[in-house]
Formats: sequence, C-alpha cells, structure tokens
Amino acid sequence: MAAINTSLIYVLKNSFTAAAKILSQRSDGSLAMVSATNVTSDSLWFLTPSLLPHHYRLHTIANGVQQSLDVINTNGVQSTGLHMTGTGDYSGQYWEFKDSPAGQHYPYRLSNTFTGPHEYLDVTSDTFVAFLSSGDHTGQFWALIPSNTVVVIPS
Repeated sequence: MAAINTSLIYVLKNSFTAAAKILSQRSDGSLAMVSATNVTSDSLWFLTPSLLPHHYRLHTIANGVQQSLDVINTNGVQSTGLHMTGTGDYSGQYWEFKDSPAGQHYPYRLSNTFTGPHEYLDVTSDTFVAFLSSGDHTGQFWALIPSNTVVVIPS
C-alpha cells in the first residue's frame, strides 16, 4: 500500500493512453481521459485521507472537497460506473493505491472499499470513459504526476 503525498496537486495518467491523455471530470460528473494538452481545474486532482488507513478520497480542483470520486451504486451488484458526487462517509469514496506490476512509470492500481480489492479504476478502449474492471488491463495502471511537472502546449 502506497502512502500518497496529500499536499500536492496531480494529473492522473494511465499506461493505456500513456502521456497523451489525463483523467478529467466531464460536465455531467462522469470521468474520461482527455488530451494532456487540455489541463483544466477538472483534470487537476488532490487527495484527502479517509477514515480508513491508506485510503484516500479523490477530488478535482474544480469542485474542491465538496465532491469526491465515487462508485455509482447499482444495487450493490456489478457497480462499475463512476462519478463525482457529494463527499460523505461512503465506501465508494475510499480509494486504495496498490502497488502495480506495471513498474515505476505507472506504479498504482486504484481500488475502492465498496467494490472491493479486485475491481480497479480503468478506462474503456474506445471512448476513454472511466469505469471499474477486474482482471489485468493496461488502463488499470496509473501514475500521479505532480501538476508542477505538467507541460501545457497551446493549440
């Protein structure tokens, strides 16, 4: 289990899209990968500790601590959808950063308490929408890149 520096602001990249895309909140509260050249307050993330050791809440700068990354509860069964929602004492908002077999470039796999230790943050291969999946897919390996290292190239 990784200890995360909660004093930094990050962008999140995964091994599927590599340096080309970063995780961002969309206007409807869902999440998807967007161009890494389009860094906005919706794609800048910070973490706060949760009530569980080594578990964190994920927030965007756009929403502050008022909203957290959460699992859409589909009656507790096959809940794989994600969205930003009001911060509360919800197990879907408690994220664990596990060591990834992908190595130092993408050192984390993110799971949450609600869906359990074998469902990981991932993205679809066609629309790049974030969801949870089991197994071993390249979209499940993540890096937290401190925002002061982000290069924004104007269009």
